[in-house]
Amino acid sequence: MKKLTILAYAKLNLFLRVTGRREDGYHLLQSLFCAVDLADEIVLEALPRGIELAAPPELGPVERNLAYRAACLLLEGTELGVGITLKKKIPPGAGLGGGSSDAAAVLVGLNTLYGLGKSNEELMALGAKLGADAPFFFGKSPAWVEGIGERVYPAKISVPPAFLLVIPPFSCATEKVYKAFDELGIPLSSPGPLPRVPPFVNDLWPAAAHLYPELSRLRAMLEEVPSLGVGMSGSGSTLFLAFSSLDEAEKARAELSGRLQARLHVARPVEAGYKIVG
Repeated sequence: MKKLTILAYAKLNLFLRVTGRREDGYHLLQSLFCAVDLADEIVLEALPRGIELAAPPELGPVERNLAYRAACLLLEGTELGVGITLKKKIPPGAGLGGGSSDAAAVLVGLNTLYGLGKSNEELMALGAKLGADAPFFFGKSPAWVEGIGERVYPAKISVPPAFLLVIPPFSCATEKVYKAFDELGIPLSSPGPLPRVPPFVNDLWPAAAHLYPELSRLRAMLEEVPSLGVGMSGSGSTLFLAFSSLDEAEKARAELSGRLQARLHVARPVEAGYKIVG
């Protein structure tokens, strides 16, 4: 029986600028995305019919899972089936794009498993229907992303070689953060060129910190650690420290271990949003 294993990587927003609002309520962004080696593992197994998902129960109903929905979208109108086993390591609601990454990995994996012949552009268009972050995961990293996430351009920019991800035991609801951004009257930024990082600017930080005061306390502690800078990924809740070497990131993790109510994970940049491993 045909089987495929694929890694679905997390992303960090090393820079995020909110530049506008569409009439449908979506916000327009400019953001520097960087894929890192924290990854969900997805195993796809060919089935004669139907779509089955084995995933941690805390992720909620199968029908809402983006990996499952991606398979439904791609296999609609065919007589093909698939069993999906999702080994989750990217926490949901943490600003790391885990759901969108899973969706992209399933689309790429099924296209490979069954030789469907879909182009990368076709897969990106399907992914965009499932999650605003999804198009990024089909290409190279880092990337400059615009619009609501649908415009992705390779970014010729150096990024730090190591990060310490600091993941609190709570999630930030994306919709609530954007709503708070509007209600607080935070001014929109003017569109601009690809910036240098650091600093790790994120226009959503004031809104996330307003809703979740624990983030401000956590960030204050992180800013005491010698590093290249502190940032927040997406709409939170993950904060990160950047370092010039993996050893420095590991040292910071050891120093912070036990001091913070948060999961600590040392991560390195990777060159794409997914990797087929078997």
